[in-house]
Amino acid sequence: MQVPPIFMESPLDDQAQELRVYFKSLGAEISEEKSPKGIEDDLHKIIGVCEACFKEGNENEIETVLNDIVSIMILIPTERAENLILAFCEKLVKAPGYKLGLVCLKALWLLFQSLADDSPMRYHVYYHLVQIARNVDQVKAVYSGIDQLKQQFASFPPSNEQMQKLLRLLHEVLLSCKQGEQAAAVMVELLGTYTAENASAAREDAQRCILAALADPNTFLLDPLLALKPVRFLEGELIHDLLLVFVQDKLPAYLHFYQHHREFVEHQLGLNHEQNMKKMRLLTFMQLAETNPEMSYDLTYLIQ
Repeated sequence: MQVPPIFMESPLDDQAQELRVYFKSLGAEISEEKSPKGIEDDLHKIIGVCEACFKEGNENEIETVLNDIVSIMILIPTERAENLILAFCEKLVKAPGYKLGLVCLKALWLLFQSLADDSPMRYHVYYHLVQIARNVDQVKAVYSGIDQLKQQFASFPPSNEQMQKLLRLLHEVLLSCKQGEQAAAVMVELLGTYTAENASAAREDAQRCILAALADPNTFLLDPLLALKPVRFLEGELIHDLLLVFVQDKLPAYLHFYQHHREFVEHQLGLNHEQNMKKMRLLTFMQLAETNPEMSYDLTYLIQ
């Protein structure tokens, strides 16, 4: 995503006062006078009312205003700007409408790119970027793969808990954008962050991973899931048994499972039986093709 350059044309306190005057003119509850406490308090007050400019039809002006806020914010030492950055992110995530969402996405991307590579705040800004990208269906603008994601935080990796939270969000967003393959890769990465010691804590993530893989009509490579520690922790449960059917068995085995666990498949998991049948037919055909270079019509009963 391209971002505009930042130009500082006047002292920070003068810029802050101009922003105060601007938001006051929009009816925001803010004084036009500079804060005696300094630029940080000024910025705190400005961010607190910045949503006053969120009106469709004036996107160019809004982008300029938000970029001005970013221009001031990045010059404040990170340790003193943390609360300001978080407050700014929260305001932009709530911007209504597609056009305003795009403007906020650009402004937040500018902030992300302007922060030092080793700034711990880059994680928080990126997390909110993904949220906005979901709102405006622009996830490809901020995420292109696991390797790119890791590279972005190479200088200051998030904690394991932070990365798990981000990966869960990305998985949810990618699924909603019909990017099943990318979503599956993210979920595998998420499950890989658990160890044998805490695999039991990944129960919901493991179930979500299996369910997403089974429900995606374009996902057929399911074997790698069985090697993941959190998935192995589910051995003996119905959802793991169903995964084994898709990995190891053929259509008749699925039909037998469905007949005995219809409520579980359709209502508890929310899977579509007809779509499951279609996937199992294809998987069964692929298995037969691997072991039978020439298939007779006698074998077709297995995929009917």
